[in-house]
Amino acid sequence: MWKILLVLTLVLAACSGSSSEGPLLTFADFANPPTTSEALGSTSTTTPSTTTPSSTSTTTTTLLVVDTPAPVTVRSDSGFLTLEGLGAPRRILDAPVEAGFDDLSGGFLFQAPGAGVDLAADQRVFWARAANPEAQPYLKVSDGSLLKLWGVELIEGSPAMILTITDHAADPELRVQRLVVFDFKTFDRVLGEVGDGASGPLSISYSGGRFLLEQSAGVQQFFEFRNPQGAVLSLESNPQPGCSEDPTCPMRPTLDPTGSLIAYVEGSELVVHDLDLNEELNRLPMATALSEVTGLDFDGSTIIVNRQGAPALVVDVRSGVFGEFGLTGEVHFLRVGPAFDGQSAFAS
Repeated sequence: MWKILLVLTLVLAACSGSSSEGPLLTFADFANPPTTSEALGSTSTTTPSTTTPSSTSTTTTTLLVVDTPAPVTVRSDSGFLTLEGLGAPRRILDAPVEAGFDDLSGGFLFQAPGAGVDLAADQRVFWARAANPEAQPYLKVSDGSLLKLWGVELIEGSPAMILTITDHAADPELRVQRLVVFDFKTFDRVLGEVGDGASGPLSISYSGGRFLLEQSAGVQQFFEFRNPQGAVLSLESNPQPGCSEDPTCPMRPTLDPTGSLIAYVEGSELVVHDLDLNEELNRLPMATALSEVTGLDFDGSTIIVNRQGAPALVVDVRSGVFGEFGLTGEVHFLRVGPAFDGQSAFAS
């Protein structure tokens, strides 16, 4: 029976200063998905508000340069930084990365440029940690597949990588994308198919027992919720159950740490919605154009709005005050700072 292989490279540098190949791990049987869809509450038949904002142009208000109220990571063309307070940022990796996230245990996980997108790129996930600050290769997939790291979160009490594997990536007829979690103790678990040759996730986040996927299928876009086992959740409070080629469609969603609040961009506004109460909490005119926004991060009180070719915006949800972050790059909240001294580097 056909299976995809995942290679785990055990990091042994703490003992020997080098790494060695570990056992081959197999994903669950893809021919028999482990989960089925379940509905929580009735499916909403109400179309979310698509009131056109009075203007979709970029706000011309001059923005002050501000710091974030919490530690952050910054991913840029020059490398990967952390900033944990006043003073200079700390350079963790002096090389560009496609993805970089703290592992919730004082280490960091990285992917090289092009991973998850370009078949010619290095698809491996590298891990730098206290036992060995050098970023060692840890996970990889077989040739012809794409591996994309979307984040690291506590899932059912354990730190786990959120990944997608795209098999037959070069063939639109056979292409299939699957959502996978990789617990550092129990290893891989396939949650289900999330894309094919004509569809797939644009973003994935997880908090409070919910996955949130921004899905694209042809001209349709929608928000999809799944439980920790991968079952699709039908939430009546979903602010984006489906929208087609409309600039006012809700986009770029992310969850707060509780999983109860969702932040997203709608037209020229930044919106915060309570999923449990099905209630809009805040709607703020954005100080940027929608086309510039690449993604959000939300800690419950502050939203970081990452922008293409411009510094990120820092938004205080309660006051509605916008500021511009002082460093250029993609900014995310840092949960656990580095537990090692010095700077990391990609192992050869």
